[in-house]
Amino acid sequence: MNKIPPFLIAGIWAIFILIVSTVGVGVNLPSTLSDIISWDKVAHAFVYFVLAYFLFKGFSSKTSNTKSNIYAFLISAGYGILMEIIQYSFFPNRYFEFLDILANIVGTIASLGFIYFLITKKSQSYG
Repeated sequence: MNKIPPFLIAGIWAIFILIVSTVGVGVNLPSTLSDIISWDKVAHAFVYFVLAYFLFKGFSSKTSNTKSNIYAFLISAGYGILMEIIQYSFFPNRYFEFLDILANIVGTIASLGFIYFLITKKSQSYG
C-alpha cells in the first residue's frame, strides 16, 4: 500500500485551517493575561505544528534538512499571517490578532525543533 504524500496531507490540513479560521462566530479579543495564554492560542500552535511537520516531511524527500526547515517555516508562518489577514479583510466578526500570529509561529518553531531533535537523536543512535 502506498503512503499518502506529505504534501497532500499538508494541503488538506491547510484547507482545514482555512475552514476553521473563516467559519463561525468570531471571539472577543483578549483583555487579560489569562485570555492571552488560552486554549485558543494552544489550538493555533497545534494546528501550525502539524502543518509545519507535514511541510517538512514533504520537502525533506526533495532537499536537505536545512532547506526543508526554512521552506516549512516560511510557508507555515506565512500561511498563519495570511489567515489572519483573510479573517480581518473578508469575514465579519473575525479579528486580526497579533497573538494568533505569534501562536502560529510558536507552533511552527516547536514542530521544526521537535523534528530537529528527532533527527539528531536518530543520527546519534547510528553513530
